[in-house]
Amino acid sequence: MYLDTLAARDTAPRRTSITVISNYAEAEARQREVHKKVLSLIGGLPERTPLHAQSLGITKADGFRIEKVLFDSQPGFHVTALLYIPDGGATGQKFPAILMTPGHYPPGKAADYVTAATFARNGFVVLSYDPIGQGERLQYPDPANANSSLATRPTGEHGEASLQPMLTGDAIARYFVWDAMRGIDYLTTRPEVDPRRIGALGCSGGGAVSALTGALDPRVAAIAVACYTTSFDTLLPALGPQDGEQSIPNFIASGLDFPDWIELAAPRPYAVIATYSDMFPFAGARSTVMEARRFYALFDPAAAGSPASGAHPSAPPMPTGPALNVDTSNIVASSAPLQFITGPGRHGALAPILGNIVGFFIQNLEPGADPMHPVLPPPRSDGAGDAMAGLPKDALQVTPTGQVATSYPGSETVFTLNRKRAANLVPANRPPLSGDELSAEIRKATGIVTGAGECGADVGPVVQHVGHVVFHCGAGIDLQGEIAVPRSAGRHSAVMLLVPDSIHGDNAIARANRAQFEHLAADGNLVLAITPRPSPPGSDDMKSPILGPFYLLSLRADLVGKTLIGMRVEDVLQITDHLARRRDVDPTRITAIGSGHLGLVLLHAASLDKRLRHVTVDHVLSSYRSLLDAPLPMGAPEDIIPGVLLHYDIPNLTTRLGSRLTETNPLQGTDNLSQTEGSNTQP
Repeated sequence: MYLDTLAARDTAPRRTSITVISNYAEAEARQREVHKKVLSLIGGLPERTPLHAQSLGITKADGFRIEKVLFDSQPGFHVTALLYIPDGGATGQKFPAILMTPGHYPPGKAADYVTAATFARNGFVVLSYDPIGQGERLQYPDPANANSSLATRPTGEHGEASLQPMLTGDAIARYFVWDAMRGIDYLTTRPEVDPRRIGALGCSGGGAVSALTGALDPRVAAIAVACYTTSFDTLLPALGPQDGEQSIPNFIASGLDFPDWIELAAPRPYAVIATYSDMFPFAGARSTVMEARRFYALFDPAAAGSPASGAHPSAPPMPTGPALNVDTSNIVASSAPLQFITGPGRHGALAPILGNIVGFFIQNLEPGADPMHPVLPPPRSDGAGDAMAGLPKDALQVTPTGQVATSYPGSETVFTLNRKRAANLVPANRPPLSGDELSAEIRKATGIVTGAGECGADVGPVVQHVGHVVFHCGAGIDLQGEIAVPRSAGRHSAVMLLVPDSIHGDNAIARANRAQFEHLAADGNLVLAITPRPSPPGSDDMKSPILGPFYLLSLRADLVGKTLIGMRVEDVLQITDHLARRRDVDPTRITAIGSGHLGLVLLHAASLDKRLRHVTVDHVLSSYRSLLDAPLPMGAPEDIIPGVLLHYDIPNLTTRLGSRLTETNPLQGTDNLSQTEGSNTQP
């Protein structure tokens, strides 16, 4: 795949650069460089403001108590959390603590009850909280269905919330990691907690947040990341990127990969936790730990372990049961700062290795503690043997209604916080851009590369001067289309018709495009109906209908410094080259037509290439600024360009085109951007 090839071109030199790091000073220099890059990529961190923490009730359980907590990670941005406090502490005793971030479970913190209770019974204070879009912190709650989201599920919530921050150069990871860091702030205020012994644990999506937090917050004394760590070389060809907070735009293009999260934490204790049949490839986890172990050893030689007698120097074979440090044949002591905890099962199957995970934190935060208490059985739907038996029904609910949005009307959301931030980042009156300046800004923001070579065309049998055509544009890029060639000799006007899929499809859009194609051909034009990449939609999971089918592909592009719009513009420019070279085309009479997302592509392409003498578009987003004011953007991922509002806005394009543009039915950010015909009101 084209994008995976670009990723490999960036990950390969990164690996080489790590192998030449040979001493502590060079390793520290790498940490400083990566830390600076990560902060820049996510948009920096918010200002630290008062937590305004509240205790909203206490529930007694077997061996611990649960305190309901509400605090503000940013002013008015409420975080719902549960504080598990062990029983039996002496007066003034300070416990080690764990910041626990749940995976992408709709219940959020409630899904981590079993794990949190196990840690509490082993002498840890645990702060288990709801990440954005989960539990009691839905950003897009469905007014008609309590505790349901208009964005469908947590990954839909995260994807939707990620769109508007990207317009101003931020990554949604900025909000996630700040919530976690403010959770650590809260733990340091508690008299029961030893602030020097705070750890972070998370699985899956929670693992991603724990990795970021451990990398960026040196107060985290021990980090455990489960079912997230892998490598991009193994992830992209298999599962691909899965969520907004895990996919920071330009991350790979900036020379970064999964090992950097671990290496930023060196020499603090770190446990990479992986299961053999995880959807996050285990092979990537092992290769990442192998690199990180060498890096860690530059800070503490114990991380490398000691050679076992007669052992082969390569990594041992894949185990079938719970195992430790299977990245190396060396003997690695339990006190070594880097541990690789592995076990059987699929994604999130931590029960067989939970003892090892608790043991890691005991070793590093509570040395000399008694052996761990038994792990609680998982809850059962019928209530028999339920781990939560005896607890009140609302024991894990912090807000009165079960949602921040309805319990505290007017509280902040990612949408409202981003709108305020954008007001400070985006100039209210942007100075006019010259043609060359606008072209440079477009290329910079979209990742457009020109001069990549010619597109070779394979034209199938032409019946009555109409036939199928395939353009081979290099790197496995094949563009499908239909061409109509006039019967008469000489040079003709040419019309490029951008279509989302074959004009022979059996749907309203295909039928309308086919009729337009035939009408233009009947008027004596050479007509090329072309589908730019990446179309039609692939097999990526649709995280939410409001995100559309291209969201995950847009994440993949963003990681390597590309955008969907940019790639499609590249295609248009190359097809324009083809048309201008044809002997039957008058190069001074090339025009183009497109609707919706493809219409926005044409605005960009025509702003860069004056050979497109006129473009006709409809149902196109009128400005990115208007998208900032949409409480629930719909169908927006195909139009999103990271940081675009720091460079230009769509009115800059329309002004540049002037009389070369015909536009009808422009859309505002509050409209459904997936529309290409009919009413432009949001359903």
